Order: sequence, then C-alpha cells, then structure tokens
Amino acid sequence: MDKINKNLVIFNKYLKNRNKLFFKQNKYPFLGKTKYFPPVSKEWKNSIYAFNISNIKNLPIFDININELIKNYFNLYLYPKNFQNRLKSYNKIYISKAEIKHTNSKAILTIYLYNREKVSLLNKINKLSKINKIKIIKKIKKLLSFYPIKLSKSYQSLILDQTYRCKKSLNLIRKYKLKLNLNKYKFEEKLLYKLKNLIFKIFNKKVEFNIVNLKSIILNSDIMTKLLTQKLKNKNSNVLRIMNKILNKVVLANVNSIIERGVDIKNVDLDLLENKFRDSRLKSILIQESFSKLLIKNYYNIILEKNIEKNYTEIYKLIFNSINYKNLSGARLEVKGRLSKRNRADRALFKIRLKGGLKNIYSSYKRLSSVDFRGYAKANVEYSIYSSKRKIGAFAVKGWISGK
Repeated sequence: MDKINKNLVIFNKYLKNRNKLFFKQNKYPFLGKTKYFPPVSKEWKNSIYAFNISNIKNLPIFDININELIKNYFNLYLYPKNFQNRLKSYNKIYISKAEIKHTNSKAILTIYLYNREKVSLLNKINKLSKINKIKIIKKIKKLLSFYPIKLSKSYQSLILDQTYRCKKSLNLIRKYKLKLNLNKYKFEEKLLYKLKNLIFKIFNKKVEFNIVNLKSIILNSDIMTKLLTQKLKNKNSNVLRIMNKILNKVVLANVNSIIERGVDIKNVDLDLLENKFRDSRLKSILIQESFSKLLIKNYYNIILEKNIEKNYTEIYKLIFNSINYKNLSGARLEVKGRLSKRNRADRALFKIRLKGGLKNIYSSYKRLSSVDFRGYAKANVEYSIYSSKRKIGAFAVKGWISGK
C-alpha cells in the first residue's frame, strides 16, 4: 500500500493543472486573406496514410494494375463476335491516371476522361441523317412527281437504286446508334459494378467512382500527352505539326496581362471576421450583437444583398469565383527520342512547343505567398510524362498545363 501511495504522490506532483485559459487580442491590428490550398489529390495520385509500412508496399503495383483495368474497360468495343479491346483507333475514350483517395471503409477514384468516340459517332449520325437521307428522299419525290401513273423500266430501276441507298444509310445510322448506346452503358451502374468488383479484390474496400467528362483534350495533361504519344508512333508523322495542332486547341483567358500581373497594394479587408472582431472571445462578440444576427450579416447577407435569394445561377457564380486555377494560363510540350523518318538510328531529336506561360501569377508577379507541392512542384501546374517505341527506338513526351 505504501508503494502505491508513493507512486500516486509522484503522479499528483507532476499532473497538477496550473495552466489557465486566457484570451488575447490579435497580435497584429489587421489580417489578410488565408492562402488558397488546392486539393491534395493533385499532389499525390494515391493519398493513403498507414502506421504499418508493410500495408503500403504493394500500392505502386496496385496503381499500375488499376489504371490498366480502367483503360481496358473504357476501350471495349463491340465486334460481330465478341467484345475486344481497340488500340489503334483514335476514336476512343481517353482516360487520365486515377486519383485515389483512401478512407477506412472505401476508396474514391477520380477519373478525368475525354469521350472522343461519342463525338465522332454523333458527327457521323448527323451527317448521314442530314445529307444522305434528305437528298435521297427528295430525288424519289421528284421522280414520282414527273411520272405519277406509269413508269418505264429505267425509271423504276432508278427509284429502286435510290431506295436501296436510303436503306443502306438508315442501316448505318442504326449501327452508329447501337455503338452510341454501348458507349453510354459504360458509364452506368449496369456495367460499372463489374469494374468495381475487380478493384474491390485489390483493395478489399468499397469502391466509388467520380468520373469527370472533359470538353477538350487540353484540360488534362495525362490525356494530352497520351494522345500525342499515340500519334507520334506513326513513322510518317510530322512532329512539329502535330504539336502545333494540339496547342492550337488551348484557349487562354481574355485578360489584360499588364493589369493582371501588377503588384497588389495591401489594403485592409474589413469584411474579414478577424478584422471586424479583434477580440477572439465569443463573449465579447455576442455582447455587441446576437449570434443569429452575426451569422446573417457575415454569411447569409452575401445572398440577400444582391437580391438573389432563389437565383441559383448567381449563387453558383459566387462559389465558382472563389476557386483559383480554373482558367488556362498556358501549356508546354516536349518531345525527345528516336523520331526521324528514316529506318536507322539517327541522333535523337528534341522539340519544344509552348503557348502562354507556366508561372504562378500570385507568387511571381503579385508578390503574394502561394502553396508549393512537395517543396518544388507548383500548385498551379499539372505535369505528366509518357514513353513509347518506334521501329528505330524509343521516345518520350512531357506535358505541362498551368492554371490561374
């Protein structure tokens, strides 16, 4: 008992709580806005934290297998006999590398894709329906109007020929519509659950997909570099012409660069709560006005001031304008390797093409602090690299896309 008491005394001696809570005013009279932090998935493709290192040893291999699974799933194509993977065609679904966010119970996979197959199929259907079908029907009507009662054998054969062509074009339209429906089914739960089951076997977790459809190839660096590598596999391809074609699709924001890159004068922003209430105690804030009034003034008032209580488009604009790095400020492409047209191992070529700039406007021009990824990677730049082979040797493609 004495030993126990002595131990208790030791603990009591060092566990006396002498700390007192006290609130102090802000050290500086006025504060600036907080930094803009981009999502972590842009820094690491696979965000997972584990105390046991052996749990994350296999993750690099898992990532390679999962990316291959997703790529092969979206490139499935219907042939007469069975489903096969279509590799050589440009009219397919281009997919970025999956950004995987892990939780205890599930893994969320974010995938960016450009559906080139859908665009080409819709163009073919529109062309056939507008040009061929309408022209053929008009010709038949004209022939029938000239010879309504009796038709000679030559005119009968003409009409039969025109109707046959009409049927042929209609059959083509049906075929393209079938392919378009199969393209749509890939994004529905009917087929996606099979892909989820395969990934579930790898992670032993529930799987969720967050699929983002892009309107252009340029909006993701993985898709841009992948398409360029595929086109450069052809021996007769002109490297600079293809690079220029891709960069011509980059649409930069129409902004006055002199005003945009001007240094910001550090004015006091009195709308910030930190500057409105210099004393951080809740009691002192509530003395001035009630808590409900405080919330209405600082948060709900954003909607009420502009008389847009039920105008969701304006609310969407307010949220969208608070996001940084959503407009393109530049793109850059680099190609290096055995890219000569002759069938011999000539010296490696090195080509660069760029449009706009990759600098961060906030840190480079405005003298404002910005976040860096992993110490050296910029928050506004997305980078990717792909390698491939030709008959005479290998080559690599690098791509950068910057936002502002």
